[in-house]
Amino acid sequence: MLIPECGVHQTSERYFFTPSTLARELFYYPTRCGHYFCNSEYSFSYRSEIARQGDHNQNIMLFLLQSGAMELQLADRTMLATAGQVVIFDCREPYRYHGSDGLKFTWLLFNGLNTRDFYRRIVQARGGRQVFSPPAAAEIARLLDGLMSGCAADERPSEAARSQLIHRLLCLLLLDEHDPAHDGSDRIALAIRYIHRHLFEPLSVQDVAAAVNLSPSHFSREFKTRTGYSPYEYIVLRRIDKAKYLLTSTRQTVGEVAYATGYHSEENFIHSFQKHVGIPPGLFRKYPV
Repeated sequence: MLIPECGVHQTSERYFFTPSTLARELFYYPTRCGHYFCNSEYSFSYRSEIARQGDHNQNIMLFLLQSGAMELQLADRTMLATAGQVVIFDCREPYRYHGSDGLKFTWLLFNGLNTRDFYRRIVQARGGRQVFSPPAAAEIARLLDGLMSGCAADERPSEAARSQLIHRLLCLLLLDEHDPAHDGSDRIALAIRYIHRHLFEPLSVQDVAAAVNLSPSHFSREFKTRTGYSPYEYIVLRRIDKAKYLLTSTRQTVGEVAYATGYHSEENFIHSFQKHVGIPPGLFRKYPV
């Protein structure tokens, strides 16, 4: 494949996508993607001739490095990315990067829907870092490889499937989902099971942290990174879910439902339910929404 970029080996791949009007309105969509093998002559910036063409600098860029290293300057920050790390940045901000010998990476340029809201939350969740090592790197690589292989075989996924793929990538980057979450040895998975088993009891963040042998502060950080919720918020929302089930499937009084879902008083339960659902539990029982 002919790729007229200095430092890019010609065994590299690059593909283009032209989103439909429907995709631009309703989907996440890729505009370009590639799998590059590079040497130290490779460099790129927002001022490059390619970047200044079309809508290139209106998108979000994602890299996954397989080998070698890349030095980046994103806005006014300089950073280094190495094998196994992800890089994500908004191309509307100044950027430049160059590679080392042996650099191998997959990249995806994309846009659509609430892409920038996702981007901002991802960077915020990473403490402001745009270069990091995601626990789900293997799944991210699998998704990107699937997109590349489909393009190479001229069997591209549909626009809806591409949108789902990008959404999955964004969720993996935001929430640190990865296979060990389904393993009994994973502490956050154990904590979630503990919460569900003890939902009807007085339950504090300290109780759950102690049950999985973590300090409350460390547990809270890990839990939010993995799930997107604080532990307290997760407990409250699961109690509300359980209360909705009991209100619509049993004859228990509102007070009985309150105590069955771990609330100390009917008044506290009614206040919490109305705050999160928008209507009091008695009205929800009559008109479940």
